[in-house]
Amino acid sequence: MTDRPNILFLLPDQLRPDFLGCYGADFLNTPAIDALAAHGTRWQTAISPSPICVPARASMLTGQHAHATGILHNLCWLRPDRRQMGVFTWPELPAASGYRTAAVGKMHFYPWDLAEGFQTRIIAEDKRHLHVRDDYHHALAAEGQTKRHGKEMPGYSETKGAATNPLPDHLQPDRWVAHRAADHLRGLKGDQPFAMMVGFPGPHCTYDPPARALGRVDPQAMPPALPPTEESETHRPAHVASYKRDWADLDYSTLTEAQIRAIRHHYAVSVERLDEDVALLIETLRETGRLDNTIVVFASDHGDYLGDFGLMGKGFFHEPSVRVPLIVADFRRPEARVETAPASLLDLFPSFLDWAGLPAAAQAQGRPLDDPDPDRAIAGATSGGVMLRVPGWKLGRYGNGTEALFDLERDPSEQHNVIDAHPKVRARLDLALTASLLQGLAAGHADKAVPQAKSPPEGAFHDPCWQRAYPAPGV
Repeated sequence: MTDRPNILFLLPDQLRPDFLGCYGADFLNTPAIDALAAHGTRWQTAISPSPICVPARASMLTGQHAHATGILHNLCWLRPDRRQMGVFTWPELPAASGYRTAAVGKMHFYPWDLAEGFQTRIIAEDKRHLHVRDDYHHALAAEGQTKRHGKEMPGYSETKGAATNPLPDHLQPDRWVAHRAADHLRGLKGDQPFAMMVGFPGPHCTYDPPARALGRVDPQAMPPALPPTEESETHRPAHVASYKRDWADLDYSTLTEAQIRAIRHHYAVSVERLDEDVALLIETLRETGRLDNTIVVFASDHGDYLGDFGLMGKGFFHEPSVRVPLIVADFRRPEARVETAPASLLDLFPSFLDWAGLPAAAQAQGRPLDDPDPDRAIAGATSGGVMLRVPGWKLGRYGNGTEALFDLERDPSEQHNVIDAHPKVRARLDLALTASLLQGLAAGHADKAVPQAKSPPEGAFHDPCWQRAYPAPGV
C-alpha cells in the first residue's frame, strides 16, 4: 500500500450545516455524515467567503480569493492562461506527482467538460443546466428520460421551489452521481494513490426529492425561519429579480410560512438521501480495502437561506449563506474532534497539497487546516459586496449602499445592524478588509508585472523593440 493517503472530497451543493445531525439537527437523520464527524475533525465555524456557486468553486480549486481570481459571479471562469501566471488547480499538482485524479458529478466549470487537472471526469451538471449534454444527460436518454426544469415537476410553482422528481431512484441526480463515483472507486487498480472529488448536484434547488421519500421527515418539525430585518430587506429587490429569470422562474416577492416549511421539508428529505449516498461511498472504500488509507473531506460551496430573512438561496453575507459544514475524517488515525477556530474554504487547497506530501504553493491565500488560528479574519467578495468576518463580529458592505455590522456573540441571528454603534470595531474590520482586497487585487493583476523595469542591469530591456512576456510568468 502507498504511504501517501488517498483523498476523497465530497462536495454537496448548497448544504447548510444546521441540517446535519452532527451540527445539532434533531429533525432528520444523517448517520453516515455524523459517522464521518465521529472519526475525524468537525469545524464548528467554516466559512464560504464568496457564497455563490462558481466563485466559491474557483476559490476552492485555486486556493485564491474571488477578488484575486476575478470570479465574482456565476457567469465567468478562470482565465485559460492561468498556468503561465503560475496559478494551478489543486488536482493538477497531485496528478503531476503520481496521484490519479478524478471528478464525478457537478463541477460548474466553463466549458462544462473542462478537465482543470482531473484526469477522469464523469459529469452531471444538473440541476439547473438542463441543456448540457453531459454523461448524466446520456444516461437519462438511454432510458427514455430527460432533464427537467423545476416548473415541469409537481408542486414547484405552488410552493416556490419545493417539488417532487418523478425519475426512477437510480436516475435521481445525487444518486446517479454516487453510483458512478462508487463504480470509479471499484475500478481502481494497484496501489497508486487517488485524489477524487464528488460534486453532488443537491440539495441545491430545485428542492426535488422523489414523492415516495417525503414521509421520512416530519414537515412540522422544521425549524422556523429567521424574520426579515431592515438590513436584509435592502437585498430583496436583487434577490427577487434573480429568481424571476428563466433558470428559476419563481417570484419570491412573497413567501409564506407554509411555503417555507414545505421548502425546508423537501430540503431535509434531500439531505437524508444525500446521507445514504455518502454511506455508499464510504462502504465502497471499505469493500475495496482503501478506507484505512483515505482522508475523507466533506464540505459545501455555500449555504442556503431556506426562508431566513425572507430570502432563498445564497449570495449575501448572512450566516445561513456563508456557513458551511466542514468535516475531515483521516481514517489512517481516526479521532473525533471539534475545532472551534474558524476555517475558510480557501484552506482546502493548501491542505490537499499538504496531505499529498507536496510543498506549499505560493498562490495559496488560505492556511492548512492542520494549522488553525482562533483569531482569524476571513475576507470575502462577490459582485454584490464584500465581507470581513472575525470571531464575534462581521462587517458587510454591498454595492446597493448597505453597510452592516453584526455582533455575532450577542446577536448570532443577525437581527440588529450595529454599524453606527461600534465605530472602533467598524474601523478595525474595515482596515483588515481593505488590506485583503488590496492583496487580492495585486494577485489578480500579476499578469501585467514587468519585473525587468526595477533598476535592471544593462541588457535587452534597454534595447529598442524589447518585448515583454505576457502574461508575466509565474514566480
